[in-house]
Amino acid sequence: MRPGVVVCVISKEAKVLLGLKKEYAIWEFPQGGIEKSEGLCDAIIREIKEELGSDFSESLFVPEEPLVAVDQVIFPKENTKNRVLEVNGKKIPMAGKKYYFCVAAQVKDIAPAAGEYSDFKWVSFEDGNKLVDTISQKGKKRVLKKALEVLKGGELII
Repeated sequence: MRPGVVVCVISKEAKVLLGLKKEYAIWEFPQGGIEKSEGLCDAIIREIKEELGSDFSESLFVPEEPLVAVDQVIFPKENTKNRVLEVNGKKIPMAGKKYYFCVAAQVKDIAPAAGEYSDFKWVSFEDGNKLVDTISQKGKKRVLKKALEVLKGGELII
């Protein structure tokens, strides 16, 4: 399983940030793989800098224990042929992805920089679900809906 961090950035208004991924035209949370020997906080900061810019990264507070949920997507066997992980110098087929959903709070009003995303929206639980409903990939849709439910249940978003 390829481990990845999914960053749920919460605004002062208790909304969460979604970005429209240019490449796939999918609304999602900023996310990326966790590097070898990298902790969650370091992965969050690195991914935010890479995807949303250094200025935006500096506008965030990342708690010492940012993890709010874990989920995974198992790839169909026919989709694992071209997906390879390198573990201890050995290449093995990637069976799926394991997602570590983490939170960060925006404490300064700085807009995310364009890069991998063509648009951004701060969304409530209801508006987030409407955007996620437009995703055709079943696994990604299920995982994002679960994340929104966890954020709502934890009273982190409205």
